[in-house]
Amino acid sequence: MFIGYSMPAVNAVNLSAGSAWLTTDNGSALFDGKPARATRLSRSSGSPTINVTLASAIVVRLVGLLGLNLPEGVVVSVGASSATTTRLADGTVACWLLLPVAAATAAVSVVITTAQATVQIGELVIMPAVEVPLGSDWGVERIDPSESVLSVASQVGTNPRQPYRRLTANISIDSAAAARGGGLANGMDWDRLGAALTQDKRCVAIPRTTDAAEIARTAIYGTGRLGQIQHLGGDYYSTSLMVAESPAIA
Repeated sequence: MFIGYSMPAVNAVNLSAGSAWLTTDNGSALFDGKPARATRLSRSSGSPTINVTLASAIVVRLVGLLGLNLPEGVVVSVGASSATTTRLADGTVACWLLLPVAAATAAVSVVITTAQATVQIGELVIMPAVEVPLGSDWGVERIDPSESVLSVASQVGTNPRQPYRRLTANISIDSAAAARGGGLANGMDWDRLGAALTQDKRCVAIPRTTDAAEIARTAIYGTGRLGQIQHLGGDYYSTSLMVAESPAIA
């Protein structure tokens, strides 16, 4: 499983020639952690390219676009890596790219290969990530927080709320190095990862990375919690992960 965490603040975001912002946020809503609040841009020529300058350099492993108004199959590229847009079960369109390990950078350019005149994006995610093995019993539940009451005649009246997905997973048993010894990528470990997810900082969990379709359909962007790090005896430890989605639909 890929777990993205600790996206840096964004110092600047601008568009390539031939594109312009249509919303007054001028691209800042791309990074507000709320995919249901979108930024729109216009395209008059070329492929829209979003150039992002991060506040600090990171090893970028995950790039995601959520809440798109694009059709399926549109190519999105970051450097030599590319993926295509996918329509999710809730009707929204997303694109996720898993990038190979490379040098840390603070400059990321996202190219959207489309001739569409107006492009809407709910969130642009740029994160480092760690890869951890999962137990076989992970699951995703669609939570419906709608509130319903019955009338005197037992007729249902519903105050609808937007459903969201929740991932629960057990991370496979590992050593003290993975638990708290910096044994994961970027010097991370479970203890540091748990700290990075506190205070509802945004994260990404992708339990299935076997192919592009599975990446797109299983990726969950939202807030997460790492469970207790439990000692199992000797040099062996276990922990769990829960991620609640911030959906890209209001």
